[in-house]
Amino acid sequence: MLDLYSLNMEKSMLYETIITTINEDGTPNAAPMGVICKDHDEVVLRLNKGSKTVRNIQREKTFYVNLTRDPILFVQATIENPPLKEFKKENRGLSLRKADAFFLGEVIQERQVDREDSFGKSVLIIVQAQTREIKLNKYRDIEPMNRAICGIIEALVNLSRMEIANPNKKNEYLERMKEISRLVNRVGGTEHQQAMKIINEEVRDKK
Repeated sequence: MLDLYSLNMEKSMLYETIITTINEDGTPNAAPMGVICKDHDEVVLRLNKGSKTVRNIQREKTFYVNLTRDPILFVQATIENPPLKEFKKENRGLSLRKADAFFLGEVIQERQVDREDSFGKSVLIIVQAQTREIKLNKYRDIEPMNRAICGIIEALVNLSRMEIANPNKKNEYLERMKEISRLVNRVGGTEHQQAMKIINEEVRDKK
């Protein structure tokens, strides 16, 4: 039986996905969203209050999570929406035809949290959902997108450039490293964090 672990998702890891929902007027909606794998059959979403995706999920109590590494799909979902032909009708909503895999999320708990950060004050809607209807559009090499590995690669590029950079540029790379380290420690798993720790040790040696 398929579960989230069979999709190479790991407990407590955050993955970049595309959430598909249906608007109140029946039109499709797609939006890139981070999804936390809470267990083999549960996910958690942290959503900004007021978005179309939040309103749709609160109304329908369901959504589809699409796993993909297709850059065009992410761009389309961010700027407006993929073309209608890219959506596929499912039992309780819509999936994306080009997704490597997808599954239904059924809301089982929802709560509101006030947040204040560098962007100011905002309200988060925390959604916990049971996963169902896991389906594969390709039968191997499912690789959910996690930003931590991208951060590790970028950190390694910066590390190699620091060796030949002038003092001003070196300070610029050091600031980038701090941002990357925060990202990796926030969204990555143990191996990502360990890799970033090794990189940071190298950075300290090169100061």
